[in-house]
Amino acid sequence: MKYSRCITFTLLAPSIWPLIEAFSNTGKEEGYERYLCKTSQNSGIIYEVFQNKKSASDKLDVLLAAQALKEQLLAKVAVSEGELI
Repeated sequence: MKYSRCITFTLLAPSIWPLIEAFSNTGKEEGYERYLCKTSQNSGIIYEVFQNKKSASDKLDVLLAAQALKEQLLAKVAVSEGELI
């Protein structure tokens, strides 16, 4: 069963977009897909699809980078995870 993670964010300054793109541009590799969607000038969604829940727990780099922006007060971040049905 595939597993997904959805990270929604609102940047406190649109000038941070290059930073978001640096760690979360759309990409595909075996067992993993990542999509970056810009929903407005300062907000967007990072959507990740993993082979299973275990592989999601092993691949945390994008999640940690997004949370670092939140900790530095550069963005508001919300995360949702679950099995694809």
